[in-house]
Amino acid sequence: MNEGQKDGAGRIDPGPEIVGVWPAAVWILVGTGHYLTDPDQFAGWKGALYFVLGTGLVALVGGIAGLSTRRTVAGIQDRLLKEIRHRRDLATWVVALALRGLVGLGEAVLVTLLALWVLALLE
Repeated sequence: MNEGQKDGAGRIDPGPEIVGVWPAAVWILVGTGHYLTDPDQFAGWKGALYFVLGTGLVALVGGIAGLSTRRTVAGIQDRLLKEIRHRRDLATWVVALALRGLVGLGEAVLVTLLALWVLALLE
């Protein structure tokens, strides 16, 4: 299926994506940044808890929430653009790309805030 096509149930498919990689990558980058500044904070069970358990949970929960959000945004976008333009062109592609970028940025901010909160709890 191409981006923006409907599947058999009439839902909008946001395109091929690897679920959970983006939130997990942000989680690992935040943790690595803190590890490089204060390696003693990750000694023993704290490092294992943050990197092993935390990365898995963020990948699972963040991936599912992110996929749901992207599908919702793709559905809303498709309905709105159908009212304005009846065919896909460069303008609709730019709008779709901008909305996907905003969703990705929102996910990154939420995961970063969650990671910083967890790091504060582990101190």
